[in-house]
Amino acid sequence: MENNLTMQELLDMQEQELSKINVGDEITGKVTQVNNDNLVLKLDVDFDGVIPEGELNLDKGQSIADVYKIDDEVTGIITNISYKDATIKISRLKLEQQNDIKELIDALEQHTKITVHSFKALERGLYVSYKSYTMFMPISQIDTKFVKDTNEYVGLDMECYVKEVNPRKNRIIVSHREVAQEELDAERKEKREQRKAEREAERARIKAKREQKKAEREELLNSLVPGEKRTGKVTNIMPYGAFIDLGGIEGLAHINNLSWTRVESVDSVLSEGQEVEVFIQSVDSEAQRIALSLKNPDEDPWKLIAEEVQMGSVVEAKVLRIIDKGAFVEVKDGVEAYLPIGELSEKRINKVEDVVNIGDTVKAAIIKFNPENKRMMLSIRELTREPEEDLSQYMSVGDDTIGNIGEVLKEKTTSLDEE
Repeated sequence: MENNLTMQELLDMQEQELSKINVGDEITGKVTQVNNDNLVLKLDVDFDGVIPEGELNLDKGQSIADVYKIDDEVTGIITNISYKDATIKISRLKLEQQNDIKELIDALEQHTKITVHSFKALERGLYVSYKSYTMFMPISQIDTKFVKDTNEYVGLDMECYVKEVNPRKNRIIVSHREVAQEELDAERKEKREQRKAEREAERARIKAKREQKKAEREELLNSLVPGEKRTGKVTNIMPYGAFIDLGGIEGLAHINNLSWTRVESVDSVLSEGQEVEVFIQSVDSEAQRIALSLKNPDEDPWKLIAEEVQMGSVVEAKVLRIIDKGAFVEVKDGVEAYLPIGELSEKRINKVEDVVNIGDTVKAAIIKFNPENKRMMLSIRELTREPEEDLSQYMSVGDDTIGNIGEVLKEKTTSLDEE
């Protein structure tokens, strides 16, 4: 039916169609020609669309044929309508710039990051690109550290914040320093949190280990029975005794419990690190105190000597110490007895040394003996004392008993006077 229209009618229709489009509008067409310097599109209007190479926003080194093919749909912004040539000039670059500037404004307002590419170094900063836009990064916004040479940053892709967008002045400023500072802060925070987590984990590990050791100590403590024998290791030597580890809990072996014989110093018997067999003396669970002894109860010299001697037995003893009131003597290893000054002789003694001295060996009789309390008293005088005369033969039942005893005593008194 269009074939029946006059030329004027056709021109009017074309003008009517063209009146619907304006410079600045978006328009879409299909590629009909791919030339070296432009791209030709078929549009819904009778005019052809032409996009010059410079308005295609090609990457450096790209040709039109590298990107576009016949029948590709391409959208752009109308930049000019030529009635003389029946063409509509279109810019793909302007359309991309419109979209890209919206992204940049959004990034500025919402403080979101964009990724730019640095392509040119200046003394005072860098030129960087983001899609269809070239923008500037001042040298102070390049990095957190002082930048001496901007050339070191050319060719890098960097995340940035948009600091200023002014399309009228063609001025867009971006900053990588702020992103780098955030990354540095995040890294420091992560390290702090990691160190904190490690410290907390270490504290938890130490606490768990302490609790485990505490439980093991309590279990070990509850398993100890007074009188039983255990193996331990000497951990510390003190003047008053030695601390011995029983496998997680320590007990104290007092100096008096290191040997059945007298011990002058702890280190003369034990040394740190030495393994020893000990006997449990007592366990205080509440105070967690353990009393230990190296003395074997079966070898108690007081028990052994109780099987050998009794009250009145005569023993040999070695003088160990002398005091004003007597002397301490050793009857056997681990068995000491007391020899009072009054039991040294029948005669009156002014000084103990008048009769015995340290190192002397004496014979004496046991006059007091309590092995359970480890007490023994000796007497030399008991051995030298004359036995009392038996007067029982003079004692008889009858009227003359008293007289007989009196006569005997009279005789003895007379004899003593004569002496």
